This record gives sequence, C-alpha cells and structure tokens, in this order.
Amino acid sequence: MKQNDITDYDVAKLTAQNIENLFNIYQDSDGNYFYNILRTVDFPEDLDPSIYGTYVTQPGDTWPLIAWKFYKDVKLWWLICALNNVINPVAQPVSGTSLKILENSFVRQILSQIKGS
Repeated sequence: MKQNDITDYDVAKLTAQNIENLFNIYQDSDGNYFYNILRTVDFPEDLDPSIYGTYVTQPGDTWPLIAWKFYKDVKLWWLICALNNVINPVAQPVSGTSLKILENSFVRQILSQIKGS
C-alpha cells in the first residue's frame, strides 16, 4: 500500500524533497508502521568516500533533525536513512551511531535523478 493514494497530478506537484511520499509503507505484526525505503533507493556498497562525510549521532537526534543540521531541510530525512541502510526509520537513531552524510553538492543531483525516473 502507498502512504497516500497519489495520482499523476499529485506526483507532479511533489517537490524532490517530498519524494518519501512515494515509498511503500508497511505495518508489522505489532501494528507499527514503517517505510521500506531500501527497495526504492539503492546506494552502492563501495560508495566513493569523497562524496560523503560522517556524523556521530547525539542524544535527542531524530532523522529530521539530522537532515536539518546538514541540508537545512527536514524533508530529506529519508536520504540519510537510505544511505545508511536504515530499515525502520520510525525508530530514532541511537546516540553514538556513526552515519554517512552525503555532501550537499551530490544531494541535488540525486534528487534530480530520482524525480526524473
């Protein structure tokens, strides 16, 4: 099932940052909902280290907060989760976790490619 019933018209109105609305959402046996973003966005295992930095999560960090810290856009939380193979982004990051963070110059390029596909 999709998060929303999205028509072609609705898709045209989405900004690239809102692309998470296209990901499938599932419900587990405990009734928790989660996005399955890994089936939609696939980063290579041998990603060139020159296109990302690292960030160690702090107490109180959330996916949107981390996205804001690096991209000044809370809607890009899903990009950080996808890059770091986070299967359940509903669960907040554990403090002390090392994350890969794409350099800003590559984010727009990736969003353009996703939006164009």
